[in-house]
Amino acid sequence: IANGAHQQVFRDIVAMHNMSHRVGIADFSEEGSRLGYAGADFMLMPSTFEPCGLPQMVSPKYGTLSVVHDTGGIHDTVEHLDLEAETGNGFMFETPDANGLRWAIDQAMSFYALPKSQRNSVVRRVMKETSKCFNHDVTAAEYIAQYEKMLDRSVTESSY
Repeated sequence: IANGAHQQVFRDIVAMHNMSHRVGIADFSEEGSRLGYAGADFMLMPSTFEPCGLPQMVSPKYGTLSVVHDTGGIHDTVEHLDLEAETGNGFMFETPDANGLRWAIDQAMSFYALPKSQRNSVVRRVMKETSKCFNHDVTAAEYIAQYEKMLDRSVTESSY
Protein backbone atom coordinates (compact mmCIF):
# COMPACT_ATOMS: atom_id res chain seq x y z
CA ILE A 1 0.00 0.00 0.00
CA ALA A 2 2.03 2.87 -1.33
CA ASN A 3 2.48 5.12 -4.30
CA GLY A 4 5.67 5.68 -6.17
CA ALA A 5 7.83 4.86 -9.11
CA HIS A 6 8.28 1.20 -8.15
CA GLN A 7 4.61 0.32 -7.84
CA GLN A 8 4.37 -0.90 -11.44
CA VAL A 9 7.46 -3.06 -10.97
CA PHE A 10 5.75 -4.80 -8.05
CA ARG A 11 2.58 -5.23 -10.11
CA ASP A 12 4.66 -6.82 -12.89
CA ILE A 13 6.39 -9.21 -10.46
CA VAL A 14 3.04 -10.28 -8.98
CA ALA A 15 1.60 -10.84 -12.47
CA MET A 16 4.70 -12.72 -13.68
CA HIS A 17 4.45 -15.16 -10.77
CA ASN A 18 0.64 -15.38 -10.88
CA MET A 19 0.41 -14.23 -7.26
CA SER A 20 -2.52 -11.81 -7.50
CA HIS A 21 -4.56 -14.13 -5.28
CA ARG A 22 -1.92 -13.75 -2.51
CA VAL A 23 -0.41 -10.29 -3.00
CA GLY A 24 -2.34 -7.05 -3.16
CA ILE A 25 -0.90 -3.76 -4.39
CA ALA A 26 -2.88 -0.58 -3.81
CA ASP A 27 -2.45 3.18 -3.83
CA PHE A 28 -1.91 4.74 -0.43
CA SER A 29 -4.88 5.71 1.70
CA GLU A 30 -5.02 5.95 5.50
CA GLU A 31 -7.85 3.41 5.75
CA GLY A 32 -6.16 1.05 3.32
CA SER A 33 -2.90 1.43 5.22
CA ARG A 34 -4.51 0.38 8.50
CA LEU A 35 -6.26 -2.55 6.82
CA GLY A 36 -2.95 -3.55 5.25
CA TYR A 37 -1.16 -3.51 8.60
CA ALA A 38 -3.96 -5.49 10.23
CA GLY A 39 -4.15 -8.08 7.46
CA ALA A 40 -0.44 -8.66 6.92
CA ASP A 41 2.04 -10.88 8.71
CA PHE A 42 5.07 -8.79 7.73
CA MET A 43 5.83 -5.27 6.57
CA LEU A 44 8.85 -4.81 4.30
CA MET A 45 10.80 -1.57 4.66
CA PRO A 46 14.22 -2.01 3.00
CA SER A 47 14.99 1.73 3.04
CA THR A 48 18.59 2.74 2.43
CA PHE A 49 17.88 6.09 4.13
CA GLU A 50 15.18 6.70 6.71
CA PRO A 51 15.53 9.65 9.10
CA CYS A 52 12.59 8.49 11.20
CA GLY A 53 10.04 6.17 9.66
CA LEU A 54 6.58 5.47 10.97
CA PRO A 55 5.54 2.14 9.44
CA GLN A 56 7.95 0.18 11.64
CA MET A 57 6.32 1.76 14.72
CA VAL A 58 2.73 1.38 13.51
CA SER A 59 2.76 -2.11 11.98
CA PRO A 60 3.58 -4.00 15.21
CA LYS A 61 0.57 -2.39 16.91
CA TYR A 62 -1.50 -4.38 14.42
CA GLY A 63 0.50 -7.57 14.89
CA THR A 64 2.54 -7.11 11.71
CA LEU A 65 6.26 -7.63 12.21
CA SER A 66 8.73 -5.43 10.35
CA VAL A 67 11.43 -6.64 7.96
CA VAL A 68 13.73 -3.63 7.76
CA HIS A 69 17.18 -2.37 6.86
CA ASP A 70 19.17 -1.12 9.86
CA THR A 71 19.33 2.59 9.06
CA GLY A 72 18.39 5.94 10.60
CA GLY A 73 15.33 5.99 12.80
CA ILE A 74 14.63 2.35 12.04
CA HIS A 75 17.76 1.49 14.03
CA ASP A 76 16.21 3.20 17.07
CA THR A 77 12.80 1.54 16.81
CA VAL A 78 13.33 -2.04 15.60
CA GLU A 79 15.26 -4.71 17.45
CA HIS A 80 15.95 -8.02 15.73
CA LEU A 81 13.71 -10.76 17.11
CA ASP A 82 15.40 -13.16 19.54
CA LEU A 83 13.02 -15.97 20.47
CA GLU A 84 15.20 -17.39 23.25
CA ALA A 85 15.66 -14.04 25.00
CA GLU A 86 12.04 -13.06 24.29
CA THR A 87 13.17 -9.72 22.91
CA GLY A 88 12.90 -7.86 19.64
CA ASN A 89 10.06 -6.75 17.43
CA GLY A 90 11.09 -7.50 13.86
CA PHE A 91 13.73 -8.68 11.45
CA MET A 92 16.59 -6.33 10.66
CA PHE A 93 19.35 -6.69 8.09
CA GLU A 94 22.57 -4.69 7.94
CA THR A 95 23.79 -5.07 4.36
CA PRO A 96 21.59 -2.94 2.06
CA ASP A 97 21.43 -5.29 -0.90
CA ALA A 98 19.31 -8.16 -2.22
CA ASN A 99 21.21 -10.71 -0.12
CA GLY A 100 20.66 -8.71 3.06
CA LEU A 101 16.94 -8.37 2.36
CA ARG A 102 16.72 -12.06 1.45
CA TRP A 103 18.40 -13.00 4.74
CA ALA A 104 15.86 -10.97 6.73
CA ILE A 105 12.95 -12.42 4.74
CA ASP A 106 14.32 -15.91 5.41
CA GLN A 107 14.42 -15.07 9.13
CA ALA A 108 10.79 -13.93 8.94
CA MET A 109 9.78 -17.10 7.08
CA SER A 110 11.51 -19.26 9.71
CA PHE A 111 9.49 -17.42 12.34
CA TYR A 112 6.32 -17.97 10.29
CA ALA A 113 7.06 -21.71 10.16
CA LEU A 114 6.88 -21.95 13.97
CA PRO A 115 3.77 -23.45 15.54
CA LYS A 116 0.92 -20.93 15.43
CA SER A 117 0.59 -20.82 19.23
CA GLN A 118 4.27 -19.88 19.61
CA ARG A 119 4.04 -17.27 16.84
CA ASN A 120 0.90 -15.78 18.37
CA SER A 121 2.56 -15.53 21.78
CA VAL A 122 5.47 -13.57 20.31
CA VAL A 123 3.19 -11.32 18.28
CA ARG A 124 1.07 -10.57 21.38
CA ARG A 125 4.22 -9.60 23.30
CA VAL A 126 5.39 -7.35 20.46
CA MET A 127 1.95 -5.70 20.22
CA LYS A 128 1.89 -4.96 23.97
CA GLU A 129 5.44 -3.62 24.04
CA THR A 130 4.83 -1.49 20.95
CA SER A 131 1.68 0.04 22.43
CA LYS A 132 3.62 0.93 25.58
CA CYS A 133 6.57 2.45 23.70
CA PHE A 134 4.99 4.21 20.74
CA ASN A 135 2.11 6.34 21.96
CA HIS A 136 1.36 10.02 22.40
CA ASP A 137 1.94 10.05 26.18
CA VAL A 138 5.41 8.53 25.92
CA THR A 139 6.35 10.73 22.96
CA ALA A 140 5.15 13.90 24.72
CA ALA A 141 7.07 12.97 27.88
CA GLU A 142 10.25 12.48 25.84
CA TYR A 143 9.81 15.88 24.16
CA ILE A 144 9.25 17.55 27.52
CA ALA A 145 12.37 15.89 28.92
CA GLN A 146 14.39 17.20 25.95
CA TYR A 147 13.01 20.72 26.41
CA GLU A 148 13.82 20.62 30.12
CA LYS A 149 17.35 19.46 29.35
CA MET A 150 17.85 22.30 26.85
CA LEU A 151 16.37 24.89 29.23
CA ASP A 152 18.09 23.38 32.27
CA ARG A 153 14.84 23.67 34.20
CA SER A 154 11.40 22.12 34.47
CA VAL A 155 8.96 23.35 31.85
CA THR A 156 6.19 23.06 34.41
CA GLU A 157 7.88 25.72 36.55
CA SER A 158 6.18 29.07 36.42
CA SER A 159 8.22 31.59 34.50
CA TYR A 160 6.37 34.54 36.03
